[in-house]
Amino acid sequence: MSRRSDGGMVTAELATIAPFAVAFTFLLLWVVSLGLTQVRLADASREAARVIARGESVDAARRLAMQQSPPGAKVSVDSERGLVTVTVTARSRMPLPFFSGIGARTMGSSSVAAQESP
Repeated sequence: MSRRSDGGMVTAELATIAPFAVAFTFLLLWVVSLGLTQVRLADASREAARVIARGESVDAARRLAMQQSPPGAKVSVDSERGLVTVTVTARSRMPLPFFSGIGARTMGSSSVAAQESP
């Protein structure tokens, strides 16, 4: 009686699982990238709203928000009835050179602050 060899079974299993592992890694990287972009946008809008609420210029707040936000971000400022609303939006991309267009989406964050009285 001869026994069949199980040689090559691990190779076949790895070949089957490897694409799923790569896809899962890209998915995980994309989700982390989205989370980090959202945190940066929230920080930028919050700090800009605070700066304007303290009485500094809108241009100074806009510069601060642009420094803290991802490249290509847009900052809008609205002031109404003693409240300042700063909205920062940016396009989030996967942080890999060849995959930057995959999963790209526009994200934003708004912060509101009451203007301080002198």
